[in-house]
Amino acid sequence: MRLIISVLIMLLLPALFGALAGTEDGSFCPTCPDWTNLEGWYRQKEAYSQSQLPPALRQTPEQNETLKVKSAEKSYDVQEIAADAGDLAGAVPIDSRSPEEYARGHIPGARNIWWRSLRSGESINASALVDALRANGVNNTDRIVVYGEVADASYLFWALEYIGHRKVSLLNGGVDGWVKTGRALVQNSPSMPASDYSENINEDLLIKPEDLEDLIAEAQIIDSRESFADFGRSRIRGAIQIPVSTVISDGSVKDAASLESIFSARGLDRGRMQIVYGDLPDASIMYYCLRLMGYRAALLDGDWRRASAVVGNIR
Repeated sequence: MRLIISVLIMLLLPALFGALAGTEDGSFCPTCPDWTNLEGWYRQKEAYSQSQLPPALRQTPEQNETLKVKSAEKSYDVQEIAADAGDLAGAVPIDSRSPEEYARGHIPGARNIWWRSLRSGESINASALVDALRANGVNNTDRIVVYGEVADASYLFWALEYIGHRKVSLLNGGVDGWVKTGRALVQNSPSMPASDYSENINEDLLIKPEDLEDLIAEAQIIDSRESFADFGRSRIRGAIQIPVSTVISDGSVKDAASLESIFSARGLDRGRMQIVYGDLPDASIMYYCLRLMGYRAALLDGDWRRASAVVGNIR
C-alpha cells in the first residue's frame, strides 16, 4: 500500500506544481505573480497583455517611445510636498537624523528634530513634536522642508501633517542629494527665535489597531514589508503587499510615472482610503509616496498584530 501511495504522489506532484505555476511549458503565466520579482513580473504581464490584443490595437514602437516621453514628463499629483535643493529659499529645513549625525554636518539653517524622539512606546508623541518645534523656533506659518534618510524624513513628514502643519515638503535625496549639487554642509547651529507653535491634530492620518475592524471593508490596506514570507505567514486581512523597496531607488523616491505604474498595477483606488502598515519608519515612505500621487493615505501607528480580529494568513 505504501508503495502504491508513493507512486501516486510522484505522479501527482508535477500536475500539482504545474497547476500552481499556471503553465507546464515554462511560458509566462499572467495570473501567477512572481513574488521574488514583482516589478519584472508586472512588466512581463503588460507585454503579455499587449501580445494578446488584435494587431490593430497593439502599441507600435513609436507609440511606446511617445509614452516613455510622456511618462518622463509626468509630475507628482501633489507636487508641492516634494522639494529639491533649489527649493529651500524662505523655508525652514528640519533634519530628521540623530543629533550626532546632525552635528557632523547639516544643511545651513537646519534645525534638528530626531524622528525617534517623537515616539512613546509604539505610538507617536504629538506633544513631544510640538515642544520640539517650539524649542527650535518653528511657527505654524513656516514652510518646512524635512530631510534625512528617506524613511526618517518620511516619518517626520507624516508626523508634521498629523499635527496639522499645512506647509511641509520633503527634500528628495536628503543630505547626499544636497551635497551632489555642490552645496556645502555646516556644523554651526542657527539662532532660535521665539515660537508659540500650536497643534491642530488631523485624526484621519493616524489609524490605531483597534480602528481597523471598522475600516477594513472600505479602505485598502497596504503592507509595506519587504518579505513575502512574512506577508504569507501573517498579515491584515485583504492587505495588498507593496514592498517599500519598489517605490525608492538609491535613497530617493521614484519618479511620478514609476509610482503611478506601481500603484495602478496593484489596483489602488483614489476614491478609497489607503492605510499603510509595516515596519516603522519604513512604512512612512509608502505613506509619503501615496500622498505624492494624490491618494488619501493614512498610517497605522502601533502594533498592527494587536488587531487580532483582522489579522490572519488568508487574503
